[in-house]
Amino acid sequence: MGLQGLIALVIVWGCAGLIPPELIYNVRMDPVLPEGRGDYSIDLEDSSLVFSKEGLLIKVRYLTSDELNERYPPLFDGRHVNPYTYEAKDPELGYILPRFTVFDVTIINNTYAKVELDPARALMISGDETYRYYDPGREGAVALGANSFTKYYKVELGTSGNDREINLERMGILYKTVYHRHRPIFRGDRRSGLLVFDPLPEDNDELTLRIDDFVLAFDASDSPLEVVDADFRFHIQQGIVKIAPQKGK
Repeated sequence: MGLQGLIALVIVWGCAGLIPPELIYNVRMDPVLPEGRGDYSIDLEDSSLVFSKEGLLIKVRYLTSDELNERYPPLFDGRHVNPYTYEAKDPELGYILPRFTVFDVTIINNTYAKVELDPARALMISGDETYRYYDPGREGAVALGANSFTKYYKVELGTSGNDREINLERMGILYKTVYHRHRPIFRGDRRSGLLVFDPLPEDNDELTLRIDDFVLAFDASDSPLEVVDADFRFHIQQGIVKIAPQKGK
């Protein structure tokens, strides 16, 4: 398990000897500032890691499963439609596994005429593995190396009408929340969206979200004229948390 396995053991005395503890798989990511790089900082309000260049800000923050469930709660009838998290515990492990690794990305353009982030140029790197992002269906994205949410949820699609309805709800959330390459971000504008990757193996303790060829300027034919690369590093703590039942529960 390790923490790399066991992050914490919370013991509450009472009837803990009668009821087995609840198991929670916890993932925490702390931003890491590169040494000697004044163009990176940590936002004290939301702990996001920020890359800045002449008035351009790229903010990245990891979202936990709890935060994602708060953003995308169940339907009025209790059905779980959050496309980014699992609802049910793994029957063999006894806890809910991470479904994806999700980052909230915000671009704030204060100075450049127009800038652009192509999510197809984003990579998640951890250990010896490189992960490509998930796209909800942008034409040509899969050909550029993206994973397909449409394919992912077709694999999971059941035969019942309820299953189809839930997956349609999920795809609707994806289209509204995943970072899209709609159009450039003009001076004075901002744009936010989610970059989504596969979950990390349990023994991984660091990762880098790399954004290559972020466009700072375009030529007369709207081809990239000036680009910049940005790396967002995180230290990971992940593993099983055992929570003993409280007295009277």
